[in-house]
Amino acid sequence: MTLLKNVLAVIGGLALATLLLAAAVFPFLGRLLESSDVPAPVEAIVLLNGNPVRGIQGAELYKKGLAPLIFVGRPEFTAQKELVDLGLPFAHEEEDYLRVLALKGVPRSAIRLFGQGHMSTVEEVETLRRELGFQPKSLLVVTAPFHSRRARLIFQRVFPETKILVCPDPQEALEPRWWKDRQSALKVVQETAKMAYYLGGGAFRSTPAP
Repeated sequence: MTLLKNVLAVIGGLALATLLLAAAVFPFLGRLLESSDVPAPVEAIVLLNGNPVRGIQGAELYKKGLAPLIFVGRPEFTAQKELVDLGLPFAHEEEDYLRVLALKGVPRSAIRLFGQGHMSTVEEVETLRRELGFQPKSLLVVTAPFHSRRARLIFQRVFPETKILVCPDPQEALEPRWWKDRQSALKVVQETAKMAYYLGGGAFRSTPAP
């Protein structure tokens, strides 16, 4: 009986400690998902899929002379088939990226499209590596701040010999009190789940792992 009480006391103590730690970390969870570098000259800029507004940040970095090329992936087309069948116009995401870059003054000759229908960051980066056929010396990655730490981890795994700089798009920054803003809260919860899944060895794929 005494042993059972001791075990329950230990379990209770661990549970309380976990709750206290979670409460302490909670306000900083959004920041923990972020990782950024000072922009510097690289061989190419990579605009990760997810939000065409990243084209503005990519264009600004390009016009500063930091890289001669910008890579943009062709992600999975996610419009509902039923709506497409009705004739409603839906642009592929990479087309929106191209329009933003063009409006910001980036020549089409400086943009390289890659992939076809990738459905996750892991698959996107692996496709880029496969199509490049070599490990560049340096890459500058543009993505959302809340996605930047996981993006860095993925690039460092897929491009172990490449210097990776991550320069998040400031227009996608979370609200300081992210838990009080609906959109920020959704992004933090989703990205935390994706980070846990990735660290556990998981990845969403449309094709078998290379």
